[in-house]
Amino acid sequence: MNPDRERRGRVASAAYRWYVAVQVVSMVGTMMGYTALYWLTLHIARGAAVTLSGVVAAQFLPMLLFSRRAGIIVGRRRAARVVIATQSLQAAGSLALGIPLLAGWMTVWYLVLVSFAIGCVQSVDVPARQTLMLDLVGSAELRRGTSLYATITGLAKIAGPGLAGVIIAISGETAVFLADAASFTGVIVVVSRLSATLRPTAPEQAGPVLARRFRWVLDLPRPVQAAALTALLLGGFGLQFGVTNPLMATRVFHVGSVAFGLIGTFIAAGGIAGNYYSSRRRDPGRSEFLAWALLFGAAESLAAVMPAIWAYDLAMVVLGAATQLFAVSATVYVQQATPPAQRGHALSAYNTGFMGFVPAGAFLVAGLAAAAGVRWALLGPGLAITASSAAILAVLHGRIRAAAAGRPSAG
Repeated sequence: MNPDRERRGRVASAAYRWYVAVQVVSMVGTMMGYTALYWLTLHIARGAAVTLSGVVAAQFLPMLLFSRRAGIIVGRRRAARVVIATQSLQAAGSLALGIPLLAGWMTVWYLVLVSFAIGCVQSVDVPARQTLMLDLVGSAELRRGTSLYATITGLAKIAGPGLAGVIIAISGETAVFLADAASFTGVIVVVSRLSATLRPTAPEQAGPVLARRFRWVLDLPRPVQAAALTALLLGGFGLQFGVTNPLMATRVFHVGSVAFGLIGTFIAAGGIAGNYYSSRRRDPGRSEFLAWALLFGAAESLAAVMPAIWAYDLAMVVLGAATQLFAVSATVYVQQATPPAQRGHALSAYNTGFMGFVPAGAFLVAGLAAAAGVRWALLGPGLAITASSAAILAVLHGRIRAAAAGRPSAG
């Protein structure tokens, strides 16, 4: 029997509902942790953009350095078991931030070290959770399952930054990190229960994964390479809100921690709208993610010139929607367009583009902010993404038309 047919309707299954429910709690904690980490860094560094970009870079550098190894780990082991391990280690990372802060000690270098360690875990956790979603719902319902999951957890992304801002204002960052650590418990328990009964979509790979050490990305299908390149443009240079939002909040709009936390809330609200729309669309083609990348670049360029915090928040709604529409369409396409034996590597290549170049982009954005002003830290990447996405779309459509014109007629 076709495994995907067996999985039809599993978006409504109890296993899927339990998994999404505990991920909502975990996502609230994660978004709270991110907000507290960036705010704490900015406070310790006395507003230095370069220091903030250093922490952001440490968080995402492992995705670039270890993505190939992460793909091998996910390809060789059951996704559920990998997720249990990575979630446990991330909880320990949050405690490693909260306990020293509770004792009254913290330095920027320690934040960089812990951020790097957590980033190493996340380089494995991200493709493992993407593969686990495929195991839960199957290829036939992957877009619907992924979109609904992102829509529901998007509510947590709304609550997380705003709640963190309030807690920071009342009691400081320590309570946020401790709450973040506790939020992983539900995921660990539920996935442990599912691990005994969940059947992987593709068999575990006992032998070595066929990928060349230094050219493994070139072994992937060409459309997957295009998705990874576009993800690099957005993730590496456009989605630097960990750097730009604190700077816009403090240097341009001169608002406090609550208003800063609400910026992330507006991004999440847009993400929910985008995910809901995505759940009603058919499986993505090879150019859909490029269209959403083009929208993202245009919206980021507009955000850079907004005159007031309320207008900036509205632009964040559009950016949140465009980000999620791109991420869902690209992630689903990568998994559906790749043979099972290469799926772990394909997801790692995509995630490397989306997150692995954040360190380089963080320093570039911080440099733009220091040299040309905070607004250029948004405007420069926005214009570059708009132009690049339009160019890739034009090339893709040109090749499609050329292939159609050169195809021999039947008869």
